Parts: sequence; C-alpha cells; structure tokens
Amino acid sequence: MTTSAADSETISFPPSFAWGTSTSAYQVEGGWMEGRRGLSIWDSFAHTPGKIKTGQTGDVAADHFHRFRADVKLMAQMSLKYYRFSIAWARIMPGGTGAVNDEGVAFYSALIDELLKNGIHPVATLYHWDLPLPLQLEHDGWLSHHTANAFVAYARVCFERFGDRVKHWITINEPYTHVVHGFALGDHAPGRMMRPTTEPYIAGHYLLLAHAHAVAVYRQQYAPTQKGIVSIALNSDWREPLTASAADVAAAQRSMEFNLGWFADPIYFGDYPPAMRAQLGARLPTFSAEQRAMLTNSSDFFALQHYASMMISSRPENEALADGTFHKDENVKWHNTAGARKNMLGWDIAPFGLYKLAKWVHRRYSPAGGIVVTENGIPLDEEASEVARRDNHRVCYVKRYLQQLKRAMDEGVAVRRPPPRPPAAPPNTPRLSHPLRSHTPLPSSRCAATFTGRSSTTSSGRRARARASASCTSTTPRSAASPRRRPPSSRASPRRTRSASRRRSATPRRRSRRAFRRRRPS
Repeated sequence: MTTSAADSETISFPPSFAWGTSTSAYQVEGGWMEGRRGLSIWDSFAHTPGKIKTGQTGDVAADHFHRFRADVKLMAQMSLKYYRFSIAWARIMPGGTGAVNDEGVAFYSALIDELLKNGIHPVATLYHWDLPLPLQLEHDGWLSHHTANAFVAYARVCFERFGDRVKHWITINEPYTHVVHGFALGDHAPGRMMRPTTEPYIAGHYLLLAHAHAVAVYRQQYAPTQKGIVSIALNSDWREPLTASAADVAAAQRSMEFNLGWFADPIYFGDYPPAMRAQLGARLPTFSAEQRAMLTNSSDFFALQHYASMMISSRPENEALADGTFHKDENVKWHNTAGARKNMLGWDIAPFGLYKLAKWVHRRYSPAGGIVVTENGIPLDEEASEVARRDNHRVCYVKRYLQQLKRAMDEGVAVRRPPPRPPAAPPNTPRLSHPLRSHTPLPSSRCAATFTGRSSTTSSGRRARARASASCTSTTPRSAASPRRRPPSSRASPRRTRSASRRRSATPRRRSRRAFRRRRPS
C-alpha cells in the first residue's frame, strides 16, 4: 500500500497494513427507542438539562440504524477494508442482564452480513461507554462486580450470535477516558464527581476484570472453533519531557504510567504500574493471584488510540493541585508542545508523538500480535460542505502522522492490521470457574454495600440499592453556557465515522462539534 506523504514523497506500507474506520453505537446509530432497545447511561446523561452544550443527543445521530446499508456502500467506495463498530449493550440486552432482544441481534447480524458482502472485515467493540441504565441504577454501574459479571454474560451472547462472522473483537473502548470523565470530572456519563480520587480506580479495576474474564471465556469456549482474536482499545497522548532534567524525564515517564500504563500494565504484566501503587496506596484496588493470571497477556494485539501530545515537567511543591483533585496524584505539570499548532479542541498537533508512543509501547510491552492503531484523527470545524469535501487540513494531518508511523515501523515496531489468526492461548490463562467477586478489600465508600458480593432480590434490598445509587451520584448542575473543559487523553461522546456523516440532526457531524473541551491544570 502506498500513500503520498508530500508532493515529492511517497510512503510505502507492507501488505500487513490496512485502512479502516471506527464508530460507536451511541454516536451514529440513532433509533434510540426502536427495535426494543433499552436505555443507556448516555441516553440519561444527554437528556439531562445542562449536561450537553446546546442539548444535543444521540437520539437520531447519523441514523445508522436505518441507513447502515448506504453507509457500508460509502465505505466500500472508499476502499476501506475494516470497519470497527460498537454493539449497543442495551440493544442486545435491554435490561443489562436476562432476556436477549432478537430485534437487536437481527440488526447487527444484518450489518455484519452487509459488511462481508462488500469485502469489509467487521471489528466489533463490545462496550463503548453506553452501559444499560438498569445496571447503573441497581448496582452503581462499574463500581460493582455485578456489572462486570453482567458484561461477561453479554459478551458471551455476542460471541455466540456473531462470532461465526466476526473474527476481530475489542472488549472495551478507552477505559481511561470512561472512568476519568465518568467518575472524576463528571462530564461524561454517568456523570459522577463525588469521590474523584477513589471511584475512577474502582471502576477501572472492574473494567479490567470484566475484560479479562470475557477474554478467558472467548479463548476457552469460542476461539478454538471461531478462530477469532480479541483486544482492548487503549488511548494515550504522548508525554514529552519539557527539559532533559532528571526530574522532568521522571515526570513524563510517571505521566505515561498513570495514563496508558494504568490499563496496559495489568493486561501485559498482571498488575498496576509501581508508580501508581506507590502514590495511591490503599486507594488502588489489588488483584488476587487468579485475577493476575487471568489478566496477564489477555490481549491478542495492542489496540492503540492516539490524537495529541503534550510537554510534561515536574510540578513544584508550591504549585500542587488542591486535595481531592483527580490529577493531583500524577503530580506533573502540563505544557503546550513547542512549535505545535492546535486543533479546534485545543489539542497539540504533534506527529512525532505517534512515533514516540509506538516506540514506547513496543519497548515496554513487546505485544505478540503487534500494534494496531484503532483510532487517530483530527477534529475540525467544517461548517461549509465545500470545506468538508476538500478536507485539506485532515489530509495534511493524516499524511504527517503516517510519516511518523512508518518511521517507527522502519525501526522495528510491528504496526499492522489485526493478526489473521489467533495465537495459542497463554499457558497461564486459568479456567473461568466462578463469577467475578470482590476478592480483596476495596477503598472505603458510602457505596461499600455494593462490594460485598451479595445481592438482595427483596423489595427492601432494591430500595436500599436505589438509595445508595442516589447518594453516590453527583447532582451538581452544569451550565450549558459554561461547559467543563476536558483534560488530556480524552474524547467527548463516542466518535463516529466520516463515511457516515450527514447533516440529518443536531448531533455533531464529527468530532469537530463536540461540546466539551479538555482542561489542563495550571
């Protein structure tokens, strides 16, 4: 494969490199009350006044639910070979658990068949932040092992119904973004801000365990016959030391570990980065020996997502962030990247960051299935259709980032399409013998009852869970005129493909119209 990188340069990629596009269910499907689909936490969040600037929702979005055949035709015209979409959990299991919705299964089955008919490989993401609302209301969502167990049951349904045709799976999209913005900053669903220095780590812990258990189920029960592979999509900005001083170099490394390492280290090494353990102490949950074994090597390839870079320095003691601030634990100071232009969200356009990030992942993890870049791109404000059609800024962005990606590949970094066949299951993958439980003490919380491993089916038990949920949910309103700004390594609501863009609703056409902007500590 070749692509023109500049007027006088052509980049050649090996046959193992392929083009694709990514979407998420909430941002493209629409049809939110059709096909017996249940409600998700994003439905609730987006319909809450003041949570989304100008009140936009995903009720209609790109209307992919009704127009998926036309969307697939556009992808085929673009010569795309891979389409990564997410399955709406609430469309498959409206209550989060229990009965399977055959209408939802039929929709995704038809989409998969249409992709294959057009020579496009389906890549299915099981969870892109749209948790079925009943799981949030009844079990505090990802703060409980009940939700992790429910995810494994939902994943099993998807493997059974679609695994004969889907050979590439992503369990969870960007757990970092989900837990930081959903459980610390409160500008993503479920909008929690009450305990920003504990809840993100608990939610992240259960997301990791849900991933590991789902992978174990797939490898043991489905991969031998379906011949598919599975990963988890992890995002990170590149963090470049501001200076060559030992303090800044250490700060940049610590920042990488608190972001990408938070989820990648458990998946490849079985535990959180030492820097996080040292800083967070008892606030960071622990894994049992069985859980560590199940987590280690629970990914068949490294699904990497990258958009921007930043400069990092050590934070002086007299500039420490306030207690109770999520980013205080990282203890670094963020700076603009020298010489970098900004995109419309204020992110630094620094192509060298993709090169350095790919090298960092290669050195630290040496992923057996190589690196697959599952997301990269630029948000632009394109109000006029002619500007959108010409797309010069995005073309330039993609060229520069491809140059740097090829540079990493030339230096030995394995960047490729998803491997065509599953590797042998690691010998330390244990048998999944029982549902996930809270094996070790978790940080104290007013929601501590959700970690006991017991579930009440009585009406009083349901009322107690409802009271606990209400007590742990932030009710602080946010003015639509003054939206919260968002920190690094983050995105607004689940992203959508360019090929599905239509001016059919008030939903953002692309990432360029998202409501929130990230913020950096001063």
